[in-house]
Amino acid sequence: MEAALEKALNLLLESERAGAAALGKLIEEVRHPELRKFLSGSRDVEQRNADELEELIRANGGSPSGRTGPFAAKVAAMGSIRERLNLMKTEEALALAPATGAIHDCLTAMANRHRAEAEWGRAELIKLANIK
Repeated sequence: MEAALEKALNLLLESERAGAAALGKLIEEVRHPELRKFLSGSRDVEQRNADELEELIRANGGSPSGRTGPFAAKVAAMGSIRERLNLMKTEEALALAPATGAIHDCLTAMANRHRAEAEWGRAELIKLANIK
């Protein structure tokens, strides 16, 4: 595995771990049951992403980081739930990935899930903001 790709995957791994932690904290703040359910599912996906990234890194000759990134603290410092949801992205690592294969497929699926989650979250926040 190329060093730049290993570094990007490890950064993403650390971010996915932090994303799971950040979503756990966010769930505690949200009172809307549908949004809580959605965020719980997203947290579970973040953890599965971290597990999958660890395996991909190992399977391709790399060493997975044991750290959790600063993402959780960054998310906690954000002022709104909308700002927190907007931070979930994987495009940087995807740009470094091979054009085909397990790494590309994993990152593409992860990016698509994050995009869908962010859009769903935005729609839910708009609905909640319009509730009187």
